[in-house]
Amino acid sequence: MRSDLVAVLSESTLREYADECTLLLSRAFPEEQRVDWAEALSKEAAQADEAADAEAAKPKAREVVTKLVQSATGVVDGTDREVEGVYNLLMALLLQYFDEDDAQFQDLVGHLVQVVGDAQSSTAMERSVIKYRVLANIFNMLSSTSALRLAVFEALLALASVNGDMDFLEMALKSLPTWLAQWNVSIEQKSACLGRVAEALQTTDCRLEHIDKAYEFELLHLRFLSAEPSLPQELRHSAAEKAVANVLRLPKLFEMEELLQVPVTMELGTAPVLALLKVFVSGTRADLEQWLASSEGASTLQRLALDENDLRHKMRLLDLASLCAQSVSAEVSYKDIAQVLDVNVDDVESWVIDVIRAGLVSGKLSQVSQSFRVYRSTYRTFDHAQWASLEQRLTQWQSSIQTLLQTMEQARAPMPQALKPDSTKEASAEAPTAA
Repeated sequence: MRSDLVAVLSESTLREYADECTLLLSRAFPEEQRVDWAEALSKEAAQADEAADAEAAKPKAREVVTKLVQSATGVVDGTDREVEGVYNLLMALLLQYFDEDDAQFQDLVGHLVQVVGDAQSSTAMERSVIKYRVLANIFNMLSSTSALRLAVFEALLALASVNGDMDFLEMALKSLPTWLAQWNVSIEQKSACLGRVAEALQTTDCRLEHIDKAYEFELLHLRFLSAEPSLPQELRHSAAEKAVANVLRLPKLFEMEELLQVPVTMELGTAPVLALLKVFVSGTRADLEQWLASSEGASTLQRLALDENDLRHKMRLLDLASLCAQSVSAEVSYKDIAQVLDVNVDDVESWVIDVIRAGLVSGKLSQVSQSFRVYRSTYRTFDHAQWASLEQRLTQWQSSIQTLLQTMEQARAPMPQALKPDSTKEASAEAPTAA
């Protein structure tokens, strides 16, 4: 999205503007109705132009503009340039003849947004590029504080999500926190918008960068809720539960400790979903199975649409990463891995490959030794035990480096005199004798 746009009309009459709009908009009508409809609007616009003064002409002009806007049915037949041009003209006319605070203005802009950005229509994926441009232009032509900007942004968001074009909103998402502070919308609307952004980024085939962005917006949403104690507690806790469930559902997200540090998350107290989050942050597969076996666990899974098999798979990967974290620069046997995961030894290699693909671990498998050489592993949490382990590893590296430096210094040291060859004797022995 570009910076704010200013709508400027040329020195033309309303009739000329109307004729320009109807030229394209009439294509949505049956052919036998096009001429009559266009001529009727042209005559009404001419009557407004012929009024004695501007104030007297305004009601009629508003009526003409209203009819023009209401006749817009979406992306009609025409080039992208024509479609973009007619919608820009419609917005410019709305801004000229209506006040932004006018309820009618809001309804008419809402109509334009709806017909262009309807993500539920059968044609949502058709000519998406021009739809994005039209909606972006409408957004930028509205004042920076306009509540309508939220509706336009959410239309863009829904359309981009349906079409798998979230990259189109990359710059807009960076600006969204600032925009939310500017828009004259309720706290509830701002909260809901952040939640919808996070969900739009969470698709089944989303890329890693979208997963990270989804997590970022879930955290942003929760921090927003934490900073707004005026919101009803039921709404805060419901949104927090949903956000936690969304994070747990993300297939490639494993580091969730930061989620626990958000105040509104901890406000959930004894809620089962918070207990589940703690299991994934610092628990084990046994803890997960205990949670799943509880009556509250079963009902929470159903209520929040969580899949227990997906949870089990994620937890196994985390358990394997934790095991590898204890053996960095060392080898872990297939037998130990199978025991931790509660799988057959024959299945170990596939699990190791999965955990490597997840980015949690790096290393090398050895079928000969039936072991996995660990090069790197991710920690789920970084507390006292991890700091102690890091200190121990750094001490070991320091010792190894010191030994290496000493070896190198010894190699560079001059050779003792006693070990040098006797160059004088060698020279005399090799000298030729006189005849």
